[in-house]
Amino acid sequence: MERSRSGQSLVEVLIAVAIGAILITAAIALIVPSLSSNMQAAKVQVASSLGKELIDNVRVWSEGNWSNLLALATGSAKTYFLNTGSSPYTTSSVGSIQSVTVGTTTYRRYFYLSDVYRDILGNITSTGAYDPSTKQVTVGYSWLGGPATNTMSIFIVRAMHNIVAQDDWSGGSGQSGPETSSNNQFASSTNIDYTTTTGSIYVSIPGY
Repeated sequence: MERSRSGQSLVEVLIAVAIGAILITAAIALIVPSLSSNMQAAKVQVASSLGKELIDNVRVWSEGNWSNLLALATGSAKTYFLNTGSSPYTTSSVGSIQSVTVGTTTYRRYFYLSDVYRDILGNITSTGAYDPSTKQVTVGYSWLGGPATNTMSIFIVRAMHNIVAQDDWSGGSGQSGPETSSNNQFASSTNIDYTTTTGSIYVSIPGY
């Protein structure tokens, strides 16, 4: 009877071990994907935060000097990032992508500009009149070993304090149509004097 009980106890132990192994395997099968999903979600959050930071920096940078933004080449292949280690910010060379390491993961981000066009009502369209005071900024962000690059876009409009102040008219007449930057010319007109004082322009009003 003692041998029978010993054999029975051994079988019970083996059954308990087998059941425990099954439970542990099932728990691992549930926990591992959950941990992986949490890690993936954390990387998505960090990457999107870095993208949002870059798009905010570009907006602030454009508010400081619209001409800097206007001077950049446009198109999805013309990528840039901002050097924010000093003030004012500066842009990287064209075609650059920034690498940012957070923890053990390396993230990548960049931005590019697109020209904006408007119809006769001022609505943004794919064709129409070119608007030099509005740009579309698209930021791309991802991480090494991660999925395809995600993007976010905003439209940035020239701030009121960035309106160009013209103080030199010595180039004379001949300027026609809108320009993307200031020069020293004006459109053809009559009763205009720009030669008496270099850089100044006077309008002669008939009868005065």
